Amino acid sequence: MNKFQYLLKRYTESSHYSLHGAIWMIIAGIAFAGINVITPLITENYVISSSWIAFYQYLFALLFMAPFFLKLGVKKILYTRHFMTHFWRILVAVIGIQFWVHALAIQFPIGEGVALLMTSPLFASLGAFLFLRERFTAPRVIATILGFAGAIIILAPNSKNFNSAAIFPILAALFWALHALLMKHLSDKDHPLTMVSYLYILMVPINLLVALTGNFGHLPKAPFIPDVELLLVLLLLGFLTAIAQYAVAKAYAHADVIFIQPFDYLKLPLNAFLGFIVFGWAVTSQFWIGAVIMVCSLLAISYFEIKKTK
Repeated sequence: MNKFQYLLKRYTESSHYSLHGAIWMIIAGIAFAGINVITPLITENYVISSSWIAFYQYLFALLFMAPFFLKLGVKKILYTRHFMTHFWRILVAVIGIQFWVHALAIQFPIGEGVALLMTSPLFASLGAFLFLRERFTAPRVIATILGFAGAIIILAPNSKNFNSAAIFPILAALFWALHALLMKHLSDKDHPLTMVSYLYILMVPINLLVALTGNFGHLPKAPFIPDVELLLVLLLLGFLTAIAQYAVAKAYAHADVIFIQPFDYLKLPLNAFLGFIVFGWAVTSQFWIGAVIMVCSLLAISYFEIKKTK
């Protein structure tokens, strides 16, 4: 083994720069892209509300992840002294999920939707300053402002092609930012497995309540029971959701956040490509300009976050 091969081996096996982490993050991105394509296809071919899609998606994801929870020991991973904080954390996460699934269900272009979802860390960074009293340095302020500027460029509010449905992925990003802030608050209080377990276990009944009480103004008369064909599609959606969450967890277990974060952003061109191939949703050069600005700002914020933690 020559010196180059030795250094490459050390690099790929490092806990900070593990290519295993990068591969897991790419797998997660592919699974999420599959979810983002299947969801609008469901509403295009079946009569089902977005709230019921979200309910069945996370119900089946929980069933697929149940053996993992049972192996670890349910009583052990569910122990917490902060149950109500978990409840509010998961409630805002569910609201974010409902907004996102609704955006997909009404055929909002997935490339633009994913780009707008990526504003969530920007909202979280701003919220950390406002609510957690974190210090906001000048570079971080500039990075946050540039990130929102990139999102505005993607939205193109003065363009004739502006889509008012963009409010749904933006609201999803906002509520997921609140979820991230509550997770940050709990990070030194509970184990990450506890947070993941409560996320899925509480998400299912809350999603069910949302679906039963109405979907954006459309009130169902009774619980929605899918036929066999739709049930299989929803099972696939739940399976991809479980795979995506598992892959993200494995990615963070193998490598530092600052290393694998760029691989997470590969989901943007992937979703834009699939949106064009499957639905014919093309994106403009203005979209890519805004996306590049926003991704650069998100990478900068990730760097500041890791530097502060160290």
